[in-house]
Amino acid sequence: MLYNLFIRNKKRWIIFISTFIFILAAILIFNTYIVRKRYEEQTFKAQDYLESGNLKEAIEAYNVALSMKYGDKELLSLGLADAYARIHDYDRALEVLRNRYGVEQSIAVKEKIEEITIKKADYQFYQFISYGDAYFSNGEYSKAIDEYEQAKQIKSREVISYLKIVESYIEMEEYDLASEEIEDGLALTESERLKQLRNEVDNSLKEKKYNEILNIADEYIYQENYEEAINKFNEAIRLIPRRDLAYNQMADLYITIKDYDTAKALLHNYLRSNTSETSNELLQKVNELIAERTKQQRVLNELYTALNVIDIEVIIEIMEDSFFIEKIATEAPVYYNPYGKMNENMGYGILIAGKNDIYFGGFRDMMKEGIGIQFILNDNEDGWYYYQGEWNYDTPNGMGKTGKGIRINNDGKWDTKITETSGMFSYGFESGEMHKMFFENGQIKASVNYTVVDGVAKAYLNQEGQEVPADRKDHYVIGEIYRDNKPTGEYYSIKVDTKLKVEFYNP
Repeated sequence: MLYNLFIRNKKRWIIFISTFIFILAAILIFNTYIVRKRYEEQTFKAQDYLESGNLKEAIEAYNVALSMKYGDKELLSLGLADAYARIHDYDRALEVLRNRYGVEQSIAVKEKIEEITIKKADYQFYQFISYGDAYFSNGEYSKAIDEYEQAKQIKSREVISYLKIVESYIEMEEYDLASEEIEDGLALTESERLKQLRNEVDNSLKEKKYNEILNIADEYIYQENYEEAINKFNEAIRLIPRRDLAYNQMADLYITIKDYDTAKALLHNYLRSNTSETSNELLQKVNELIAERTKQQRVLNELYTALNVIDIEVIIEIMEDSFFIEKIATEAPVYYNPYGKMNENMGYGILIAGKNDIYFGGFRDMMKEGIGIQFILNDNEDGWYYYQGEWNYDTPNGMGKTGKGIRINNDGKWDTKITETSGMFSYGFESGEMHKMFFENGQIKASVNYTVVDGVAKAYLNQEGQEVPADRKDHYVIGEIYRDNKPTGEYYSIKVDTKLKVEFYNP
């Protein structure tokens, strides 16, 4: 029945089926057109975003395009990878490319993988360099080196990492490590800058060694081992001959030990071939010191002669002169003999113990011994005191004489009064028969004789064997005063319990 129905309506069925197939084909063609059109629009949008720098939007557009059924997957993958690379997300870019290469091993994808890999290395390299530079600018040189080392691991033949590591070591004054880094860099590169740095580092290593030697020399000076200090200064000079510091410090040492002539010769030798303001200043100082030394020797020779003849006026004039006070006495104790270096253990000469205290005579074992005179200038008045005679173990002991003088300003004219006491001294104390004379302006005015036992004067007895009463309370008479070798009937008294001794002697 159905068959008969189909036969009767065959023409209609053919028209219906043909129409259905046509409509279905039209729908399929239209859908394909729409999909391709959407793909093309999406691809254009992705490329437009990429070209305009809207990378986030480009990535989203490329991912949408890749999710579509149609399209050039290789071209889309290349574009998406490029977008990721431009935001420095190289790992995702490589992931996209490797996934595509796994599907289709095309030359374009392979070359893109190589390109992105290089870009990733460059980016990481300069990122580590940038991190290192930030630490370097903050003075954190060890951290900077760590970053530069990581950069070097990425590109071992890139000279910039070696340069920056070397510069960091230089800032840290680690010149040995800087030198090692330079040699490592030169083994892989032909950098002229590294060669320049090698010279700078070599010079810095010399400077470092130079300063270490000078520090050792300073330590020897502190220990007063001057010979070894001078050896170190010479070692430093051999290391850097044109540098003035070792010359100047050695000259300064010679100045300290008063070897001015050697200091002058040393500085002259350096300045013959070099220039140095400090060396010139030191040379000027040495010349002034030599001139001062010459004047000192002249003054000391004059003092030596004055003490030898006990010329009180010349002695006082020299001791009151500002040059003696400021340039000679300040160096006390000063030993001097005009005939050469003085031997304080067994010799003869001058000892300046201070600006008011000088000794001229014999020495033994660093002590006053034999014949000598000690002259003391008073600080608070125009007066002086001396002991001249025998000495034993730094003590007046034996025949001797003391002199005590004072100058009085009398209407602009100086009057001088001197008291001289001569006789025997026993370890600083007057002992035995003593003779005292009184002078005014060089003329003897009176004298007195008295007897002393261990510094205690005996009371004077008159012809009847009686003590003569003193005219002052708590005093007693020790002798009769003579003028022109004749007794005057006047008497010389001293305070009870007085010990007669050399005034500056303190037992």
